[in-house]
Amino acid sequence: MTFDYNKTQKQRMVITLENGVTVEGMYLDLRITPETIPAGKIWYQIRHCDNDWIEPATLKKGCVMVNFMGTFVSAPIKGLEEWGDEVEIEGYKFVES
Repeated sequence: MTFDYNKTQKQRMVITLENGVTVEGMYLDLRITPETIPAGKIWYQIRHCDNDWIEPATLKKGCVMVNFMGTFVSAPIKGLEEWGDEVEIEGYKFVES
């Protein structure tokens, strides 16, 4: 089941990827219907650690089937394809809106 991006609760999130790139976007703990995402934005999915359901481990361009934590919506992350479809998350924080 997927949900409408515009009708769900979101939280601003900043993540730092393993290559040092920092990205800001919106985090939702649901799978989102892609057609409902604002123009110019793209969805990624976050995989949680095996031993901690609230610790993000990787960011994937595409669908996470195992250890799904949530969806991250942001401007397209330049260069992600060069690192592969999935990249480790080195750090993260939730930001007050």
